[in-house]
Amino acid sequence: MKLKSLVLALGAALIAGAAGAATLDPVFVTPTVTPSGSSFSDVVLGSFTLTQASDVTGSVLAATTISFGNGFTVPLQSVNFSFAGLNGVTDLDASATGFHFANLAAGTYQLLASGSLSGAGFGGAVFSTTVNVAAAAAVPEPATYALMLAGIAAVGFVARRRRRD
Repeated sequence: MKLKSLVLALGAALIAGAAGAATLDPVFVTPTVTPSGSSFSDVVLGSFTLTQASDVTGSVLAATTISFGNGFTVPLQSVNFSFAGLNGVTDLDASATGFHFANLAAGTYQLLASGSLSGAGFGGAVFSTTVNVAAAAAVPEPATYALMLAGIAAVGFVARRRRRD
């Protein structure tokens, strides 16, 4: 019974240590103004580093005002995102403000955003980004399954042989 409790505690500790969430520092964006409106493209929202293969999810929010205290606030432009995520990696989240990547390899990644700004507010926007990281589930190799089946067959053979004796 002690062994079973120890194994469960170790498993829980490994799972708890593998997941994490972080809020990246806010980023102020000054848009590029064109005759058709204001836009931003591939703005770096921040970066994160993975130490092992992981699943990454998150979201990007745009602030509507900046507060300086004493009741003084500055209105910001409204934001429409067309993209938020990692450049060149397939995003599994269909929304423009969310992202979900499965089984990203260990390494450092930069989050990017693109979109447009509109409205009568101050000429910019502030983005806040949340990133959740969870260790990716390991996929067993075919040799692992073969070894497991061989072990089960050996246990069955020994049990059958003992029954005869």
